[in-house]
Amino acid sequence: MLTRLRQFRGVEFQLLFTVLVFFAAGYTLVMLATRQREFVATLPGLLTILWPSALPLLLFIAVSIGLGFKSPHADQVLLPLVALLAGLSLMLTARLEPSLNVRYLCTAVGGEVFPCYEGIASKQSLWVTLGVLGLAAMLFVPWDRILIRWLKLTLLDVLDNYRYLWLTIGLVLIFATFLFGVDPNDSGVKVWFNFGFFFFQPSELLKIILVIFLASYLNQHREVVAAGYRLGPLTLPPLPYLVPLLGMWGIAMGTIVFQRDLGAALLLYGVFLAMLYIATGRAWYVLAGMLAFGIGAYVLYQLLPIVSLRVQIWLDPWAQAQNRGYQIVQAIYAMASGGVFGQGLGMGVPAVVPAIHTDFIFTAIGEEMGLIGTLAVLIAYILLIFRGYHIALRIPGRFRGFEQLLAIGLTTIIAVQTLIIIGGNLRLIPLTGITLPFISYGGSSVLINFIIVGLLMRISATAHAQP
Repeated sequence: MLTRLRQFRGVEFQLLFTVLVFFAAGYTLVMLATRQREFVATLPGLLTILWPSALPLLLFIAVSIGLGFKSPHADQVLLPLVALLAGLSLMLTARLEPSLNVRYLCTAVGGEVFPCYEGIASKQSLWVTLGVLGLAAMLFVPWDRILIRWLKLTLLDVLDNYRYLWLTIGLVLIFATFLFGVDPNDSGVKVWFNFGFFFFQPSELLKIILVIFLASYLNQHREVVAAGYRLGPLTLPPLPYLVPLLGMWGIAMGTIVFQRDLGAALLLYGVFLAMLYIATGRAWYVLAGMLAFGIGAYVLYQLLPIVSLRVQIWLDPWAQAQNRGYQIVQAIYAMASGGVFGQGLGMGVPAVVPAIHTDFIFTAIGEEMGLIGTLAVLIAYILLIFRGYHIALRIPGRFRGFEQLLAIGLTTIIAVQTLIIIGGNLRLIPLTGITLPFISYGGSSVLINFIIVGLLMRISATAHAQP
């Protein structure tokens, strides 16, 4: 009996139950606020908007129960935080779909007109469901037992020892987009693969691959890279060890920049600087990297029209308010109309902002939930990032440096990505084409973010991290 009590993850289960109650209330408010305009205000109408979210949210509880038997020491806060953000995504997508379908119509080849965003709520529910299943696969599939049988190595050892293999796979996928990439959004960037029933963006997978490579390389050469040699007041890294690292990073970054996927390039560069600082403790490495980025950004501004255009729109969106700057101008008005308490769920007009369900989902939160809602979302992200770094700090022993660097890198992916997209929505930095983790509509981004959390929880289970 005592063993069973120890296996029950009470903190996690209570938080997940709170999330379920919160979103049941949220969906009810959406139904009552929109009334006949978007949803039928009856019990069947409520079930119509609730059903896409039922399966993934119930899967979160199933994962929690399974962890009680499989990995009782895994972190108990990560899963509820992810459920909160993913549930918010499902609720917002269900609320936005009817408005988007009314406002945006597409024309088929035969001239037939149809809603452009029909079924996005169901699709997002499917992606979140697949994401939770991917997270569960990271936690419950006996990877160590399988890999030890075949390679005599655990999962983390395979990630550590085959770093060049993973990086090669990532780069091959990126280069393949030059030949087989498609542009489903007409953005001028062909960085997706079309598999018929879904689109996959390889740069999302490259985020994890690059973190694995950096964690493995920096862990192996940590002391040598950190020591370096003196040149006046500066400590320079030894070039024989740093050049291969920068070379591999440069190939990945250059490939993405040539594809005009600048948001992913900025994300990977930020993760690179963060991991380099953690591994070496040399703050001036980061300062030098930021200076190099500033010089590179200026060069790209001069050479690439898409970079100069985004900077010009960022500096003065009203100059092109009827064209390229329309999206940012409408987002500014939407955030301003939200005020402190917001217009209320279902009471705003966020669909006026193009791509509100992807790039500008934070703006939808600001309009309908106000400053309080946006601060609540920020707090959730801060807690999520804190727990990730807490897992890294709780890893014991000198010989587990790869796990620690991996946890830091994976958490930094979420942190930098959140900072970039929220900064773009608030016009603090130029807007880049990346998504808000777990909340924005998307397929490959949702899957990769859930795998990141699955890896973090797996590491926390081995480190015996406690909430």
